[in-house]
Amino acid sequence: MSNPVAVSPATRFRKLSRNINSLTNLLGVDVLAPKLVINYRTWTTIFAIVNYTGFAVFSILNNGGDWGVSLKASLMIGGLFHGVAKFLTCLLKHQDMRRLILYSQSIYEEYENRGASYHRTLNSNIDRMLGIMRIIRNGYAVAFCLMGVLPLAMLMYDGTRVTMMQYRVPGLPLENNFCYTVTYLIQLVTMVVTGVGFYAGDLFVLLALTQILTFADMLQLKISDLNDALELKAENRALVAVGAPINEEDRRQYLLIEVIKWHQLFTQYCRTVNGVYYELIATQVLSMALAMLLSFCINLSSFHMPSAIFFVVSAYGMSIYCILGTILEFAYDQVYDDICNVAWYELCGDQRKLFALMLRESQFPYTIQILGVMPLSVRTALQIVKLIYSVSMMMMNRT
Repeated sequence: MSNPVAVSPATRFRKLSRNINSLTNLLGVDVLAPKLVINYRTWTTIFAIVNYTGFAVFSILNNGGDWGVSLKASLMIGGLFHGVAKFLTCLLKHQDMRRLILYSQSIYEEYENRGASYHRTLNSNIDRMLGIMRIIRNGYAVAFCLMGVLPLAMLMYDGTRVTMMQYRVPGLPLENNFCYTVTYLIQLVTMVVTGVGFYAGDLFVLLALTQILTFADMLQLKISDLNDALELKAENRALVAVGAPINEEDRRQYLLIEVIKWHQLFTQYCRTVNGVYYELIATQVLSMALAMLLSFCINLSSFHMPSAIFFVVSAYGMSIYCILGTILEFAYDQVYDDICNVAWYELCGDQRKLFALMLRESQFPYTIQILGVMPLSVRTALQIVKLIYSVSMMMMNRT
């Protein structure tokens, strides 16, 4: 990315969103385009999804009476739900996603010139998002490269022929060199589409979620300006006669209204993000939990390297969202604490009434939830892991 000193935050945000959009555009979904166009890349992505679904179902049903084979073939069903949810979200909610990006961009363009503190806050959010991108990119790259290299490594080591995605193509026996090569290439294409789709889909969701942190930081700056004005009022009171009006009442009224309006914007943005990505976030966490459960169950009887690697991928994908959800909870607490720290006793009667309404609303923040039941947080992830362990032990006792 460009040097934040030389490039404005709005320019950096615009470039960041375009870079993320270029990844989804590889899969045939141009989120930033005014109108969605279905092209050959879109059909390639659809082919990869249908390809995996068809062959996976065939492998599950054609198990030769061995339920373990079916379990291994269904290993990436959770990943399928996850990928389909991201793809459909980009297709069906294209305009909503685009409006979110353009709205955030307009905020950057408006506030980057309002002082060094706003400029610094906007830049720090972009730096935070770039750090998240590096973490996700490196994790997915390592995991998917391991899944792609594993069949070749085992083939070279002892001649064992395994597949990346645990399904077999009808009519292509793995014992035949040509058929094994074709199967590997088919799965490699599907794996590349899956990796790019996982990464690009996560970035658009996380880009929207991280703006909640930015808006919370900007609210803190507005509250700081209001408190400075109220402290100045307290200092000036000692210099005037009792009962005399204190100057700059209009400015204090303006700053209070600014804080109230920004808190309303913050709440509405949280509601909008949850509305756009509600199904996707729920599918992400629950499908990755399903993949972890299947991977864990497969390894109960004997160690299975591909499922162990996919277990790490699934846990990684779920934990990123849950950790960010916990960070967002801290942001909601920060907003409430900042509002409570306003020197409200320096406000006049009518201003206190307005402030009381905002304070009441801040006590019930619009949090991101999974299916409207569980909060998106590390606590929820731990509960899911405990449930996976309990179900796995129950299955082991029944076999």
